[in-house]
Amino acid sequence: MTSMEARLGDAARTVPLPSPWNLNAYLADVAAHRGRSISLHPVPGEILAEKGCRGKGLWVARKHDDIIVYDADATGRNADHIILHEVGHMLLGHGKEDTEPNTPMPPTLAALLPSFSAQRVLGRIEFGADREQEAEVFADMTMVYATLPRKQGRGFRLFGRGR
Repeated sequence: MTSMEARLGDAARTVPLPSPWNLNAYLADVAAHRGRSISLHPVPGEILAEKGCRGKGLWVARKHDDIIVYDADATGRNADHIILHEVGHMLLGHGKEDTEPNTPMPPTLAALLPSFSAQRVLGRIEFGADREQEAEVFADMTMVYATLPRKQGRGFRLFGRGR
């Protein structure tokens, strides 16, 4: 088992997927697990691009809660994937390291969301390629497993891996 596979499995077991799948129920469970509320805020995609968010989403970590900002043009499965990518960062512990910069909110985003006092704005640049890949695989796998019928004892396995 690869290190990434182990980390993804641990993150997936931390907060089980609701059955039937419901993104809002899952976010509520993640928030309860973390002891911090999570809110969603769609904004124009070009504002996210200023922050270097090619994936069209970012995580704003505040003192007592988390905000997932995502492209307002994203809908359905695309929006769910963007949101789950940011949840992946949360559950994989990507925002806990002291080495991560306290990045200021870009001025255009701050103007759109003036009531946000962010401790840390975590986008693609802050996480690096390895963490971005982990969060992307987490979102992909979560979306796949959310649509499959539930089986007792089934783990969160990467594609192509046998038992």
